[in-house]
Amino acid sequence: MSLISPADQARLRADFAHLARPVTLLFFTQTFGCDTCLQTREIIDELPALSDLIRIEEVNMVLDREKAARYGVDRVPALALVTEGEDGAERDSHIRFLGAPSGYEFISLIRAILLVGGGDSMLSDDSRQRLARIDRPTTIHVFSTPTCPHCPRAVTLAHEIAFANPNVTAYAVEATEYPDLARQYHVTGVPKTIVNGVVDILGAVPEDTFVDQTLAGFDAVGQEPPTP
Repeated sequence: MSLISPADQARLRADFAHLARPVTLLFFTQTFGCDTCLQTREIIDELPALSDLIRIEEVNMVLDREKAARYGVDRVPALALVTEGEDGAERDSHIRFLGAPSGYEFISLIRAILLVGGGDSMLSDDSRQRLARIDRPTTIHVFSTPTCPHCPRAVTLAHEIAFANPNVTAYAVEATEYPDLARQYHVTGVPKTIVNGVVDILGAVPEDTFVDQTLAGFDAVGQEPPTP
């Protein structure tokens, strides 16, 4: 039985019809010790049937640690979105999901697929110009939960920034699945965004504020912090 209703499938097919380039979901998983890997697989398995440009590539975390490290992933389940550049080579979007993209986070996943697949960015030209000065690795973590209706706004902004500037990698982190990360970053409410481990953005703030704080986090740290 499909997890997506027929009406929602029809809407997604219409949205995905506008994809201009392929989108691959690298699904990082492992056979044992991952309570939500099966749930994540069931969710993303619904998508290739809705567009010929969406595919899934499963990566076993245990057997292919080198590839996981290349994408900054060291826990499962996780997703990394990749596409093709104009030269046909693989382009990493630097968009990541840690945890099952269920509930409201499914909205964030769909938005990310549309963006990576050639959709319009929500970032203003001014924001893009300001973010262009990020010239060294910068990491954004956005903590969310499946029941948070405001979280997709923060997640999408972070993912938009990562896609606009390849020096930025943005992780959408399902807080209840990774309580160790939630404790590390003192997450008591969502959405909460952490830039380079030093600057907090609380709530679903306007784009200008989000960009201001992202740049503050970039300025505060001279080198890439460790990824989770």
